Amino acid sequence: MSALEWIVILEVVIIALLGVLGLIASFFIAKQDPNDPVAMFCSTFWREFLHPPESIPINPSRFIQSESGEGVPEATDDDEFYGRIPKTADGKVNKVDLAILVEANAPSAQVVGRDGDGLRISVTGEAGDSQSNKALIELVAKAVGVKAYQVTLTKGHYQPRKSVQIQGVTRASLTQRLEMLPEAE
Repeated sequence: MSALEWIVILEVVIIALLGVLGLIASFFIAKQDPNDPVAMFCSTFWREFLHPPESIPINPSRFIQSESGEGVPEATDDDEFYGRIPKTADGKVNKVDLAILVEANAPSAQVVGRDGDGLRISVTGEAGDSQSNKALIELVAKAVGVKAYQVTLTKGHYQPRKSVQIQGVTRASLTQRLEMLPEAE
């Protein structure tokens, strides 16, 4: 016999043992104590194994039209609380990279303006300081018009030139939002 045949036999034996354990748990243990861990495991295992949960249909009334005309789910308070990013109609999340130039040790943390295809931001601390990186993420989110959980610092954690990834926006909408900012001096 080959190794594959032995694996199949072993799987059949394990499933049969779980079936016997399930019968014992459901007929004897569960009648005495329905909260017994073995009985709960067996009933949950067989319920999920034999009858997997059905997928929940998407509520079309929760979708809104985006600038590009595609249906995008409307963000709810739960989405913000759990950090869920709106997905496109094909189920993918739009992600855009943005270059950032950080001016460290500034008197206040603020968005200075556009710097080519990116942003120039001044922060009060050092460029690699964790508080400065957090302030940077919050400033980028505010400047672009997204929530802070949609912005991720991807490159340059300790350098003045950084890169962030913004989720839930398209390149066209990001460019449009950046054009509203003044050019950095």
